[in-house]
Amino acid sequence: MTTWAILSDVHGRTDRLRRALTDAPAQGADRFLALGDLGSTHVLDLLDGVAAEYVFGNWEASGWRGMDQPWRGQVARWPAVYRGAELWAAHASPVWPDGLTIAGVVDYLRARELHWTALFPSLQRSADARWAALTELEAAAAPIFFHGHTHAQEAWLWRPDTTSVRLTGPGFTLPTDGSRTLVGVGSVGIPQDGGGVCYALYDDAAREVVWRRV
Repeated sequence: MTTWAILSDVHGRTDRLRRALTDAPAQGADRFLALGDLGSTHVLDLLDGVAAEYVFGNWEASGWRGMDQPWRGQVARWPAVYRGAELWAAHASPVWPDGLTIAGVVDYLRARELHWTALFPSLQRSADARWAALTELEAAAAPIFFHGHTHAQEAWLWRPDTTSVRLTGPGFTLPTDGSRTLVGVGSVGIPQDGGGVCYALYDDAAREVVWRRV
């Protein structure tokens, strides 16, 4: 059993990140996953201190070429999408072009005259992006996907016999009926759905999601 602390969108606020990193172990978290838009190397220092795993966000992708070493080399190894047996996660969406790494994101968008939202859509605002994400999960039989980017704590649950259902805090248990779930973990640094430092906990044995706001 693993209890994951999944956090995103710190945007350089080390003071707020420290609150999350103090709270999460007290709630039983033993593994950390950071979903991008971290905002500074000081944030990376703190997260490396808890052996966090990472995916990159649009902040890292847009600023990667200007990062100093050794952080530039470290961030270059981060995937766009984490695909584990227990969960999937990304900054914005599980839909991602095959073979595209952080080093190629800017050129990929420029060559196709695409906006950043083509790779980093808002699952809160775009029904098309939600359905594309759910379709990706369905094709891989992946039950749950965590994301940041929206700065909001909410989930979208899709059951085979219904349309999607929106869920909000304080948490929920995953159904066992073949559902697919998209979970917004909120923002540590700049939440847009209320106060507090926001992140999510996921107990992968009990299949329980809890939104934290501390």
